[in-house]
Amino acid sequence: MAVLYVVFPVFFVISVGYLFATVKKIDLSPVIEILLYLTIPALVISSLAKKRLVVDDLLVVTLAAWGVVLGTGLITLVFLHVTGRQGMRGIYLSTMFMNSGNMGFPLALLAFGTDGLTVAVLYFIAVSLMVYSLGIYIAKGKGGLSEIFKLPLIYAALTGIGISLLDVELPTPLLSALDMLGSATIPLMQISLGYHIHATRFAYPGLSIACSILRIGGGLLIALLIVTLFGIEGLNRNVILLLSAMPSAVINFVMSYRYNLQSELVASTVATSTFMSIITTPLVLFWLMD
Repeated sequence: MAVLYVVFPVFFVISVGYLFATVKKIDLSPVIEILLYLTIPALVISSLAKKRLVVDDLLVVTLAAWGVVLGTGLITLVFLHVTGRQGMRGIYLSTMFMNSGNMGFPLALLAFGTDGLTVAVLYFIAVSLMVYSLGIYIAKGKGGLSEIFKLPLIYAALTGIGISLLDVELPTPLLSALDMLGSATIPLMQISLGYHIHATRFAYPGLSIACSILRIGGGLLIALLIVTLFGIEGLNRNVILLLSAMPSAVINFVMSYRYNLQSELVASTVATSTFMSIITTPLVLFWLMD
């Protein structure tokens, strides 16, 4: 029953976005801009400012997230060689980069509280750095590193981590304002995800299912290997395992579309893995919360 309390609100809000898309057509671009430039940076700063970070925790979560991304990429490389699809670079985007924001934030918050959300924010930052560097390199070929510095996420992350590590106490009115702005992030991300899924055309069903299994199952296996080998325990372990088993991120489709890289397949995998996560996410949570 506890798992249901965690999972239901998340998928309910995503379904609201899906149903909204059936009755109203809007341009999601301004919503995405608000998320990227306003609400996500505010959430990052406010979440980190409320928790006294330990350098070891910061390094553990960051390196684990990078390990999952690269490990899943290695599994994908083997899959592409075995199936003779070496030229389909878009599959790397689908499998390596998980939805640690739209779904990861609310699940971590509901399952593990505000401390869980803070760990999820650290994981999200680490994955985002990989998305806007390695991810763009995969999609474009080069020039990814500069994209990191064009978004406020990196500056918000450095600010929040600095505040936490130095134990700086923000003025209460400022922290309240950041809380208010950041609180809009989770519902907006979920609604945007549901809206986007409605607009997705399912292509390459067999390959989309295979990529979804690589993303969810492969990510979870790599994460389990990492936390076991390095003795990561407690809250860090649970959040790392949960977020590593998330479906493919919407940003993967955005990049594949922008750089003309198998965008239909990538979009189909995002949708397929999200629907698959309706079953896999409760199972993972049941295991972690048992």
